[in-house]
Amino acid sequence: MNLDIKKRLSIFLLGAFILTLGVSLIIKGDLGAGSWDSVNVGLYNKIGLSIGTFAFIIAIFMVIIAGILRKGKFNFYTLITAFILGYLTDFWIFILNKLLTFNNIYIRILYLLCGIVILSFGLALYLIPNLAPNSLDDCMMAFRERFNLGVGISKVITDTIGIIIAFIVSGPIGLGTILITFSVGPLTNIIYNKLSNKLY
Repeated sequence: MNLDIKKRLSIFLLGAFILTLGVSLIIKGDLGAGSWDSVNVGLYNKIGLSIGTFAFIIAIFMVIIAGILRKGKFNFYTLITAFILGYLTDFWIFILNKLLTFNNIYIRILYLLCGIVILSFGLALYLIPNLAPNSLDDCMMAFRERFNLGVGISKVITDTIGIIIAFIVSGPIGLGTILITFSVGPLTNIIYNKLSNKLY
């Protein structure tokens, strides 16, 4: 990619800023979140630390698991991305709680749908510079490498583990979880292809 490091970093941070807005809108809709976001919300409701803080704590565990799968190779740099995403998620949740006071079912559905589109757009931007992945994504790739699995199968495994834990901690698993599971990947792929062609 013909982008210098400053441009790549700018695109990466802009993508993170946008995708965490999408995540926060989905959480605000309270109709079900992504598997690991549901874990973070469930832990937040039970224990009280911020959602972003739990995202970072889980990222630490993901780094450890990925390192074990890679027989001692720990990618601690992925925690930088995890910290940024966690911080921005907390920022957006704070802002949205102040600005969005309407909470009937139709508004919540709107939050969910807008959140999915915004998340997909931000995720595509975040992926284009090919900088440090989030710890969860890196752990997924560690599963792929260790057991010679496809990326899709590895994602299903990590998402399934997240859903199981989310149920245990009473996280918001629901309609939104299903929509996110089946729509974010294809949407992100379409947006990624269009944006990367413009930014090359």
